[in-house]
Amino acid sequence: MMYKTIQIGSEEVTLCSCASVNVCYFNVFHEDYIKLISTDEDIATSATMKLAFIMAKYGELKSRKEVNRLTEDSYCDWLDQFTTGDLIAALPEIQAFYMASSAGTVDAKKKEEELTES
Repeated sequence: MMYKTIQIGSEEVTLCSCASVNVCYFNVFHEDYIKLISTDEDIATSATMKLAFIMAKYGELKSRKEVNRLTEDSYCDWLDQFTTGDLIAALPEIQAFYMASSAGTVDAKKKEEELTES
């Protein structure tokens, strides 16, 4: 698990990225984040806002059971604390954190595979 605190408007938000973030994203929104970000920019923006919500809840909640109870309504409640402009301004940092945490996992797995093959 990786954590990062970012600024969205006047709010500090702690994000957590881990292997189960994509599963939770799918369970709440019934969409595949990875497929969505490769589509057009408007869809990718909306998807990354949803990803920020999932990672923020992972950073805030105490147990996986609490994360599994998230809904689209709880997403809308979370969004209401920010302005759209503040969220959009934070998206590059959110996306970079997600990609860095994903890359770290992939790189570690590749190194592990290389060691076992030699």
